[in-house]
Amino acid sequence: MSRRIFQDIEEAIAREVRRITFHSARTLDKSVLQDTYDPFTGEVIQAPIEANFYDSSADANHIQYPSFFVRLMKTREDRFTGRVVPEYGKWIVAPVANSPGAYEIVVSSSDALITATGNDLTTTIFQIKKVVPGLLIRLLNGNNKGTYIVDSVTVSNTGDHTITVSNTLLQDLPATLFDTGTRTVKFQSGVDLSTVKVGDVYIDASSNTFNITTVNSSNGSIVIDGSTVPDLTSGSIISRSGNVFTNTDVTSVSYLVMDPSKPVQTSTTCGVVDGKTEMAGFSPQIPIDAYYLVRIDSKERQDHIDVLNRMWEEFNPPRTALPVIKRSSLSAEQQLTVDIATGGSNIVTIKDNTNFQSGDPVFIFDDLTPTKSVSGEGFMRPFESKVVGKISTNQLQLADVVPDTYKIANTARIVSNAEFALLMFHFVDHVTKDVEGSQYWVHEFTFWVQLFVDRLETPRDLGPITNIDSSVETDDL
Repeated sequence: MSRRIFQDIEEAIAREVRRITFHSARTLDKSVLQDTYDPFTGEVIQAPIEANFYDSSADANHIQYPSFFVRLMKTREDRFTGRVVPEYGKWIVAPVANSPGAYEIVVSSSDALITATGNDLTTTIFQIKKVVPGLLIRLLNGNNKGTYIVDSVTVSNTGDHTITVSNTLLQDLPATLFDTGTRTVKFQSGVDLSTVKVGDVYIDASSNTFNITTVNSSNGSIVIDGSTVPDLTSGSIISRSGNVFTNTDVTSVSYLVMDPSKPVQTSTTCGVVDGKTEMAGFSPQIPIDAYYLVRIDSKERQDHIDVLNRMWEEFNPPRTALPVIKRSSLSAEQQLTVDIATGGSNIVTIKDNTNFQSGDPVFIFDDLTPTKSVSGEGFMRPFESKVVGKISTNQLQLADVVPDTYKIANTARIVSNAEFALLMFHFVDHVTKDVEGSQYWVHEFTFWVQLFVDRLETPRDLGPITNIDSSVETDDL
């Protein structure tokens, strides 16, 4: 990603230049750059390029095909502007805020059986009397992976003990924030939601009941149904009606019994905190200054001055933002081969859908958007959705309707597993290199972009691996 980002920024700068040069005619006699001509490639575009003209203060008066190109001039580590300078090239290990909590282990075993759906599991554990109501039992593998509250224990003289778990999955939850538009409940401190499923019940501190329609365990939030605002104070619970164990586990399952009143303490870069069973390793990102050259070559002086004025008007402010789509090593990218159907459609036609997977988050954008908002206040976001299905070998079905403004003439394309960012974009300097004797004019702009790169590339998981969403062998206990 650290290498790809420089190409992504070049693409973003080229998009900004196209935005101020590709425009529809304003009158019969006065037009800006002819909209069948690409100033970067020199190619004639058969289909007209549609865009909005944001700044009408310049009149380019039939620009005669000036040529543009963008090039990365140099990069350097930013040690001068006050951005945080971290310890480079080292992994930092920190607890994941919403991962399963680490507590003192009372007892463990690997012989749990769930022979029928319900709330009971059987075990022959020798120290069964240590297991008492209120403790947590964490199933580490099998079909019912998750953390449950012990409700009761039935001890058998023959060794087939029964541990019954509570229908309450989480209790005494912290205070929350609530988005009325999306009906998202966001917990204000770490909560382990990895056991919670769609269909479970959220009961707020005032005993109002809501069904859970979406669970985002990594973000510590849920989406609920209904129309009323829940009580946002602490003390809510999440429960499961009916059978807590919805699947059987007739082969042995490993588990831990833990005491929730005794969280494991661990020392991290943020001080001593309650330990988590899942630790994330990451490398602090490095602040980088990148300097880009935008060069304009023209054959007619007046047309060159007109384009130069447009560049000057648009980018002379000392600081603005640059909308960038940042690819990752997991990104797949394809150009649209068919325009989106009139009125919009959630079907996108591309050349090859092989590298796209159901569930992938995707952006759709083109050579003209995203850029500044039409209102002039803020910036657009690219169209964002996710893949919900693949049709044949050349179509993707998305969760949302794509506007029909995305055209193949504008090189509309779809990219998966990317990130949208607004980077700081500074006008630094410009220089003219007029060569009047040869009827050739050159002007060069220098722009400074601030970004961060990860020297060690992608983060990886370090430390204990009792992530209940992964299979854990007995030897790992």
